[in-house]
Amino acid sequence: MSKTKTSPVNRGPAHFIGIALALVIIGAYFLLPFVIQPERGPSTVAVVTESKKTNELKIFKTGVELVPLAGLGVLLLGAWNVIVPGASRAISFLMSVTGLLVVVYYINFFRDYAAGEATFISSMGSAFWIMLVAGVLCVLQILVPRGAGEGRYRITKLFGNQESIILFGLLLLIFVVGIANPRFLQERNISDILQGNAYIAVAALGMTMVIVTGNIDISVGSLVGLLAVISGRLVVSGLPAPLAWLAPLIVGAGFGALIGFLVAYLRIPSIVVTLGMLSIIKGILIIWAQGERVRDMPADYFLSQMRPLGIPMPIIIMAALTIVVVLWMKYSATGRAFYALGGNAEAARLSGLSQKRLLMTVFILNGVFIGVASVMYSTQFNIIQATPPPALELSVITASVVGGVSILGGTGTAIGSTMATLLLNFIRSAMIFINVSPFWLKAVQGLLILATVLADLIRRRRQRL
Repeated sequence: MSKTKTSPVNRGPAHFIGIALALVIIGAYFLLPFVIQPERGPSTVAVVTESKKTNELKIFKTGVELVPLAGLGVLLLGAWNVIVPGASRAISFLMSVTGLLVVVYYINFFRDYAAGEATFISSMGSAFWIMLVAGVLCVLQILVPRGAGEGRYRITKLFGNQESIILFGLLLLIFVVGIANPRFLQERNISDILQGNAYIAVAALGMTMVIVTGNIDISVGSLVGLLAVISGRLVVSGLPAPLAWLAPLIVGAGFGALIGFLVAYLRIPSIVVTLGMLSIIKGILIIWAQGERVRDMPADYFLSQMRPLGIPMPIIIMAALTIVVVLWMKYSATGRAFYALGGNAEAARLSGLSQKRLLMTVFILNGVFIGVASVMYSTQFNIIQATPPPALELSVITASVVGGVSILGGTGTAIGSTMATLLLNFIRSAMIFINVSPFWLKAVQGLLILATVLADLIRRRRQRL
């Protein structure tokens, strides 16, 4: 029986609501007066948040940094709505949840105002009220009537997508915990979560490609530790910083090639190979480093401490590599071949794909990403520990699996693993702010893994029926 074609959805004013509201939020944040201060006169949000001295009225600012991020999120969703008008209903739901990031700041603002004896509410400028109205409209725009849209973009279909579930959970977590404890929304906390765990997200990108092919690498934690020490000792010995950054990528690719050779040509299961490599690498690190931490690196070595355009370098690297891997996996022949190999190795072989070449390629790429992650890890602080990061391999594998990568291979995306990394670390931070022992995070990770694997098995069973 042939499938009925859905008629194309015409773009109407409702499809441009997101772009309009986003431009209003972002424009008000950066251009319009947020408050009228006694000595400085009309001041934008940037002026008020520049330092404590510029905030003469002592206005509550915790969480205001989320406003432009919410505006950017709504802008991207709005652009998606224009490009794919058939997804209007599903996108409007995500847009409404994103608008909560604007609303949470105002909830905490008025709570703080009501608790004190301040009288500065009359001094608030146009930006303050415009952003409030636009944020509320972002939440309420879900009520705007829209066409039926295409079946594949229904809200029920949206929540069949792992990335959408993670995004919804992340936004809801920030909203709920931000109201329970506004300090959770402080710029320093948000920045620490993002840049402090960016190296895990980068390592998870390589792991994502490996698991997509139906394999796994549990040596990642030990290798990150070894490559970090190698990089640090090289720069201390006088090697220029750029070469000290490059060395872990080359050594990581070499380890990846060795693992790939053992898996592809000797047909040893990847979990056995990488389990052995975990012990070997950890032993090499202990014997070579002898428990001595690496210190006295030159100032130009600390890549992760750089802030071009005021943005922490780890966040830039994480975002850039995620975009590159997403596009490469989707549009390159090799990236698509990874999915084919993980989905059905025999069918991939019969279609002319070289299993050995693909396995060598994916493990070498994984080694390169581990090398990048090790540089980000080694340049975070002024001292490099002589031991591998504790349970790093569990964090990396968890991020990939929770991000929607099937442990059986063949499905998953890089953006899902990055978002899952952020979600897990936001959960860890949230536990601290709501006075829950962070040791419960291990239980949460285990539950998320089991739930994700169970959902994947159910989905595969339905596809067979």
